Amino acid sequence: MIILNKALGLISAIVLLFITVVAGFYAIFQVNQLAILPIEDCRSSFIFTPESVEYCSDIYLVDEMLIAFRFPVTYVALAAVIGLVVLVVKFFHAPKD
Repeated sequence: MIILNKALGLISAIVLLFITVVAGFYAIFQVNQLAILPIEDCRSSFIFTPESVEYCSDIYLVDEMLIAFRFPVTYVALAAVIGLVVLVVKFFHAPKD
């Protein structure tokens, strides 16, 4: 029974890791699309970045992170990371028989 639980935990961890990687890369891809927009189109997304920047690619990291939270896939990636951390903690704190 313990071996089955560990196998299911490992499979769950692999699935959550895959979801994290795919969702994370998709969120990063969506945010990076902002860098190729004309300055007039991306200026409305600036919160902490000064209005004096000349290119959309000069946006501050804080603004990039805030823009990433506009996409639901970012929340999926965060939930998968939390699930992965919970699985790892459960795995290492499992009772030893």
